[in-house]
Amino acid sequence: MSTLAEIEKAIEALPPEQWLEIRRWMVCRTPKVQPAGNAHTLPLVPATGKSITQEHIDDALDSD
Repeated sequence: MSTLAEIEKAIEALPPEQWLEIRRWMVCRTPKVQPAGNAHTLPLVPATGKSITQEHIDDALDSD
């Protein structure tokens, strides 16, 4: 098994329990990817635990 197509075919043939095991393995080993270029990332919830407001968004965008 050396091509992506062969690997995909083998994974598709797995029973659900083994498929989930492979998925967990992949999630644990997925590299962290930084956003490309000038992409902005905002937290889903600020560190305070309060809801994100338009002011939070504006401040994050202005910080560039």
